[in-house]
Amino acid sequence: NRAPKHTCNQSRHVCMDCKKSYCSHCFTPQDLQPWLCHTCQRFRGILFERAELMKLKVKDLRDYLHLHEIPTQMCREKEELVDLVLCVSDVSPTSDTHIPPPPVTTQEPNTPIITVSPSTDNGTTEVGPQTQATEDGQSLAEATAESEMDAELQVEQELQSSDSEEVLAPGRRASLSDLRSVEDIEALSVRQLKEILARNFVDYKGCCEKWELMERVTRLYHDQKDLQNMDAGPGTAVEENLCKICMDSPIDCVFLECGHMVTCTKCGKRMNECPICRQYVVRAVHVFRS
Repeated sequence: NRAPKHTCNQSRHVCMDCKKSYCSHCFTPQDLQPWLCHTCQRFRGILFERAELMKLKVKDLRDYLHLHEIPTQMCREKEELVDLVLCVSDVSPTSDTHIPPPPVTTQEPNTPIITVSPSTDNGTTEVGPQTQATEDGQSLAEATAESEMDAELQVEQELQSSDSEEVLAPGRRASLSDLRSVEDIEALSVRQLKEILARNFVDYKGCCEKWELMERVTRLYHDQKDLQNMDAGPGTAVEENLCKICMDSPIDCVFLECGHMVTCTKCGKRMNECPICRQYVVRAVHVFRS
């Protein structure tokens, strides 16, 4: 093709596809056909056929896209150029001339037929027997689908409830007060062992194996049992071993850096300074009795 902008004494025409202006020599003479330049004429009839577009040269594809002012610098494969041509043909306003008219859709046999009786004065519509049978079938199908959906929802809810019970059951056991014997510790998972240690302010950092966590929980369990047995002793001994803050739990915490033991672990975690020496508490550590 010649350049769109040129000086020529002959008459110029506008291409119906790319909207560029050309002289008469740049058009393919056809009777009763729209004015198309040589490049657009080459693509006429195959714009919607990928197989035919793949047979064209890359140069022809690029020329067609350049006429439609579509950049092709980012295209590295021929398939990308073909995709752009297909996109251009989809959005082109003149694509209606290339697309055959869509076939006329025929009425489906199951479509309800509604007839209006002209003799009625109040404008009521009479529904034929075919419409009534179709509506009955549709209502029956909808009722069946709804019953199936209700059954599926009920099964899903039962599964979710059973799953939630399985999840909550270990959570309720993850407490030291729920352990009845040492054998119950073996049935706990790693997460439950860590929960028990964390609730009792026992550091489990550095434990890489499950048996290490079980050993600390076992020591914690025996320590609690020993403290409960001490509570049954004389009243003076009980008061000496009680926390000096809450006077309820036994003393099982040591302050760092001073080393004093006057509170339980829960109260010790809330202390900013030691109540005896007034030294700043760096850390409150749970201790086990030997």
